[in-house]
Amino acid sequence: MVIRIPAGDDAVDVSVVSWNSWPHLSQTLPALAAQDYPAYRIVVVDNASDDASADEVEAHFPDVAVVRSGCNGGYAAGNNLGFAQSRSTYIAVLNPDARPEAGWLRALVRALEADPGAALATSKVLLASDQTRVNACGLSVHLSGIAFCRALGEEQQRHVATTPVAAVSGAAFVARRDVLEAIGGLDERFFMYMEDTELSMRARLAGYSVVMTPRSRVVHDYALDVSPWKFYYLERNRFFMLVNIFRWRTLALLAPALLLAEAGVWAYALRSGRAMCTAKARSYAAIVRALPAMLRRRQRVQALRRVGDGALLAAMTPALPDQLPGQPARLTRLANRCFRGYFLILRRCLRW
Repeated sequence: MVIRIPAGDDAVDVSVVSWNSWPHLSQTLPALAAQDYPAYRIVVVDNASDDASADEVEAHFPDVAVVRSGCNGGYAAGNNLGFAQSRSTYIAVLNPDARPEAGWLRALVRALEADPGAALATSKVLLASDQTRVNACGLSVHLSGIAFCRALGEEQQRHVATTPVAAVSGAAFVARRDVLEAIGGLDERFFMYMEDTELSMRARLAGYSVVMTPRSRVVHDYALDVSPWKFYYLERNRFFMLVNIFRWRTLALLAPALLLAEAGVWAYALRSGRAMCTAKARSYAAIVRALPAMLRRRQRVQALRRVGDGALLAAMTPALPDQLPGQPARLTRLANRCFRGYFLILRRCLRW
C-alpha cells in the first residue's frame, strides 16, 4: 500500500480517530488507500486504545501516520490532534467504521472547490445494513438544538444533487484548513456527539456555508440507539452549542420552544427508565459546573460573528422527525405544529 505525501494546493490530510477500532480499521484503511486522489495522507489518532489498535495499524499499514494520544480525549480532542499534524489545504475526517467508496475523497474536495463560500462538505452516508438506504445526507438541526440524520432511511437514489445542509455528519466530511485555523477546531468540551453540529454552526456564524455532495459516498456501520451515557452527552452538548452560537436575546426568544423541547425530552427519559432520567439530570449538573468555562468559550465564538442570528435560524428546521426513538408519533406531530408556528414568529421577529 502506498499513500502519497500531500503536496500542492489541493492536498488533503485524512484524520481517523480510533479507540479499540482495529476490526473496523482493517476494513476502512484499505478502502482509504484505494482512493484515486493525487495528494493525500492518512493520519490515525489512537485514543489510548487497550486492544493494540495502534500497533496493528503500524504493522499492517506502515505508510499511515499514527498519532498516539496519552488518554482517551474523545472524538473532538482526537480529531484536533489529527488536525494539528496537517499542513495541507484540506482536512478530511472519517469514522473508523465508515468505509469510503471509490472517488470519496475527490468528490468531497471538488464540492469545496466548486463553492468558495463553503467551509465544510459532507458525504452521502449509507447504511451498512442496507446500502440502498441513507444513514445521513448531512444533519438537520432543530431550533431547540436537537440534531438528527437528514434523510435517514430514505432511498439513496433520491439524493443525487449537491445540497446546502445545516451541518456535516461527523462520519465523513472535509474542511478548509485555513477556516479551521480561523474558527478553531472541534470543541473538546463535547468529548463526543454534537461537536460536528457545533463546528458547522460556528462556521455559519463566521459567514460560511455547509454542503452535502452525493458523489462522495461512505458505508457506515450505524445503529440508531440511545444509551444513557450517549443521552447525557447529547443533552449537555446541545445546550453548549446553543449558548455558543446565539445572542442572549435570541435565546430569550427561543425559551418557549426550548421549554417545549425539554418537556418532550423529559417525557422520553421518564418512559425509558431511571438511568435515562439520571443522565438528563446529570447533564444539568454538568452545565452548571461548566458555566464559567462555557461563558469564556462563548465570548471567543461570538467574536467570529459575521452574520446575524436570523441567518443561523434560517438554516435550522422547526420540525422533528415523526419517528423519534421512544416517542409516540402523534405527540411529535402535535409538538411540530407548535414548533412550526413559533418558528414563523421567530423568523419575523429576528432583526439581528
